[in-house]
Amino acid sequence: MSGYEVEIGQLRNAAKAAGSAADQARAVEPGAGLDAIATALPGGEAAKSAPTLASTFTERAKGWAGEIDRWGESITTAAKAYSESEKSAEEAFGG
Repeated sequence: MSGYEVEIGQLRNAAKAAGSAADQARAVEPGAGLDAIATALPGGEAAKSAPTLASTFTERAKGWAGEIDRWGESITTAAKAYSESEKSAEEAFGG
């Protein structure tokens, strides 16, 4: 037999893992500790840039969370479509 086989359960597990990763990424503030740079190095370029770096890290983490969440949703949709197609094929061939 030629063709391919999709492991629907693995797709669903991957989607769940993506959702969990997105939730975790939303919960953290990766830039939160960077304010200490300004205190540790007052008056320098690093001190001036610390707030921008902190907000950029946090914004990018939130953006990544949204991207991985959308990916997980697309995988969930694909798993559902594969499952429905498989069920239709089984019904069509008396399975």
